[in-house]
Amino acid sequence: MSRFGSYMRDRAGWDKYLKPFLEKPLLGNLDWSLTLGSVLAILFVVEALTGMVLAMYYNPSPEYAYQSINYIMDDVFMGRILRGIHHWGAGAMVILVVIHLITTFFYGAYKAPREFTWVIGVFLFIVTLGFGFTGYLLPWDQKAYWATVVGTSIAKDVPFIGEFITKMLRGGAEVSALTLTRFYAVHMLILPALLAVGIVVHIYLVRVHDIAGHWTSEKSKEGKTARFYPDQVFNGAIAFILVFAVIILMSIFVDPPLENVALTPEPDYLPRPDWYFMWLYKLLTFFPGDLEFIGTLVIPVGGVLILFLLPFFNRMKNRSPADRPIAIAVGIAIIVGVVYANLIGMADSQTYGDVVVVPDRQLTQTEMKGARIWVEKDCSYCHSVLGRGGRRGHGPDLSNVIAKGRTREWLIASVKDPQLVSEWNIMPKYENTEEELNVLTDYMLSLDLKKYGMKIIPREEIAKGTETEK
Repeated sequence: MSRFGSYMRDRAGWDKYLKPFLEKPLLGNLDWSLTLGSVLAILFVVEALTGMVLAMYYNPSPEYAYQSINYIMDDVFMGRILRGIHHWGAGAMVILVVIHLITTFFYGAYKAPREFTWVIGVFLFIVTLGFGFTGYLLPWDQKAYWATVVGTSIAKDVPFIGEFITKMLRGGAEVSALTLTRFYAVHMLILPALLAVGIVVHIYLVRVHDIAGHWTSEKSKEGKTARFYPDQVFNGAIAFILVFAVIILMSIFVDPPLENVALTPEPDYLPRPDWYFMWLYKLLTFFPGDLEFIGTLVIPVGGVLILFLLPFFNRMKNRSPADRPIAIAVGIAIIVGVVYANLIGMADSQTYGDVVVVPDRQLTQTEMKGARIWVEKDCSYCHSVLGRGGRRGHGPDLSNVIAKGRTREWLIASVKDPQLVSEWNIMPKYENTEEELNVLTDYMLSLDLKKYGMKIIPREEIAKGTETEK
């Protein structure tokens, strides 16, 4: 056995090449955040293996894609858990790669001589997001279809070649069967190859230039005996087991979301991407009309370029936050901005208008008609009442109408021509008859909830003209 082991070590070049590479001493003061790279590499292997199994049952065509997902979930042995591992594992990869980039930035680990280690890390971050973008089309449900329509439309803002890029992504003018097969090929063949090569190069550069570690590590590397193998590998394995345990629990108890099949008629359906693209989705609303290209092109592309060029902006080797106050402040501001945009984007994507708030008394005939106009005109898209029934924050809460002493004339004028009442009002003009304006105003003036209390009525009952308390 020892002769066979010696034979294999010799043929693999263990003593001459692999052992020195793996057992190279590490810097001191390493913490658990530095296991993120190892966890991400193993998670990629998990995603690749589960993806291979899922591909055996998946049919990348609009006719059968949705049905094949249901077949995997309902009929394949452990298919529900398998898809759960793949879905929640993908989300974990996005979270961890973002945290990995953030910790590397705050540790200043992108500085010389690790500039290209950082550049490859940013490339891996982009590829990971590419997995998410191509992957959520594959179930071919409503979210997959419409989010892809919106996502691929962003490319149209690229000067001169925008239309070409959009058609290349979609395989034509519209999201269709060609888009699905194209995204499937990219998701299964191109992106895994890019990520695998990137991981190998990244690990090689990490071993050549060492793990930067905490910003105090450079001062404390003498006398340290920790090694990449087995010390760092062991820590990485422990971290991966903890992450994978969470993924398994999510897979057992929480099914991956699956909406109605794509192109199901849903007039009030709100297109929205997965949570990790929600900040970009919200960013688009900040730059309407001719300024949309700022949100779709300038800020995202500019941000990616800054990430790639970050190590070359400042050649000073000082990594302590005290030596980089401006960089740290800008980094914190960007993180807070993205998180905030993501949160309000997720809040905006929630369902709304399922219920209507009315005073806790019998409504008059005109007040009931006004509530019905409220539903028909989809007023809850911007307005809520005591925070209920609408998309909070887009327009004034109408429970303030009575408290602010608004008159019938003021309310009618505000709905009829908002900018005439206030030039700062962002509410657009709507076509309404005089009768609609009057009964809608009656409904708004009925909302004296301090006097009467509040009652919640389902939207369907209002639309039918009934008033059954829920």
